[in-house]
Amino acid sequence: MRILLASSEVYPFSKTGGLADVAGALPEALVKLGHEVLVVSPWYKTLKAKNPPLWIGDEWVPFDNHIETCGIGVLEQNGVTYGFVGHPYFQRDSLYGYSDDVKRFCLFTRAIPQLGARLNFVPDLIHANDWHTGYLPMLLEHGWHMPEGYVRKPSVFTIHNVQYQGNSSLDETLNWLRLPGFLRDSYMNYFGSANAMQAGLGFADKVTTVSPTYAEEIKTTTYGYGLDGTMRHISDKLSGIVNGIDTDIWNPATDRYITQTYTAKSLKKKDLNKQALCQRFKLDPSKPIIAVVSRLVDQKGIDVFIDAATELLWQDWNVFVLGSGEPALEAALSSLTARNPGRFASFIGYDETLAHLVYAGAESLAIPSRFEPCGLTQLIAMRYGNIPIARATGGLVDTISPSETGFLFEHLTVKGLLWATKVARDAFDNTSFWQKMMKNAMSKDFSWERSAKTYVDLYQSITGIEA
Repeated sequence: MRILLASSEVYPFSKTGGLADVAGALPEALVKLGHEVLVVSPWYKTLKAKNPPLWIGDEWVPFDNHIETCGIGVLEQNGVTYGFVGHPYFQRDSLYGYSDDVKRFCLFTRAIPQLGARLNFVPDLIHANDWHTGYLPMLLEHGWHMPEGYVRKPSVFTIHNVQYQGNSSLDETLNWLRLPGFLRDSYMNYFGSANAMQAGLGFADKVTTVSPTYAEEIKTTTYGYGLDGTMRHISDKLSGIVNGIDTDIWNPATDRYITQTYTAKSLKKKDLNKQALCQRFKLDPSKPIIAVVSRLVDQKGIDVFIDAATELLWQDWNVFVLGSGEPALEAALSSLTARNPGRFASFIGYDETLAHLVYAGAESLAIPSRFEPCGLTQLIAMRYGNIPIARATGGLVDTISPSETGFLFEHLTVKGLLWATKVARDAFDNTSFWQKMMKNAMSKDFSWERSAKTYVDLYQSITGIEA
């Protein structure tokens, strides 16, 4: 099968969150299953690549009542072809955060079929991701000046986070995309404004999100962010597929970033990683470490964790936090670190090498998320025998087995979190039980091969093409 996957970010070339990890890992897993994959992403100023894409020329893209010129770049890596759309819109210091973001990604969306045609890639199916490519299924069905092989092509749309939807003016958006006026009354219309996320939901043949529980949660007013009615309306084509992790990068048996490699059969070696982490951040090595590796934002419930921090120390945990985000949360963590030497430590920022050491060195990982579409940190933690303590939401419910591979709590309050950490702290004192949990967690299969096979089944249900 020939699959075109479109994403606003793709690891290792560009990344702000989990979307990039999915767009980087899923195509490689599909290729290993025998499929041909083209990944299309913007050619950012900040693109990270060992070798820059090969520029193969410019392409004319119908956009905003005229023709825009976009540069086309291409490279191949691990069997996957990557196509990059170049334009001044993407020559900025950050990927997102600009007042014209919707217009920028409408241009990107409009250029995707032109790029595919330029590379002589006629897909059997197109897989769009999040609001940035939400208009792609609609464009395939109704777009003018579409290249051969892209008209009415089957499509899948994946929701990675429904909170971000891409809202703009209806008339302006139709002009940008060169789409007919009757679409004002289509799924793109969200109470008089254009909504890219809702357009993807309505026009795609199948809609997925990144865990089965999140697929149910987004049908409710609490988690749907205003699109819960649409989610319920399209529920017959909505499903959840749990993300995977790169089990070559995240492998305690071969990890070059940790102090001592180990397996489920050599768990004592894991202690050397704890010693290294404690030595670097001057933590008391005699106490278990509960860690956080996260963006410091409202979604992740870090404010609740901070409010519970003093009690965590009284429960006889050491605490370590790695992350960056909202200035107020960063300041609160720095203050806790200064007030509790030897017991509380933090690193404000993101350090990939340090993250590996934290997963290997801490005993437990706290994930107090308000909502979590899938979550990768709990999958990585379990791979390293690091027991997650998480709120019962989204993909955390689908991947953590209570008292077998981790601990879950229902209510995002200080009391709810501390209940779970106390249960986990008591369990830690039962050495045989804790080691059994570690081995259970490390035995779970969270590889992308498992998830990719589920995506292939979905693709086949749309195209009728056998693998």
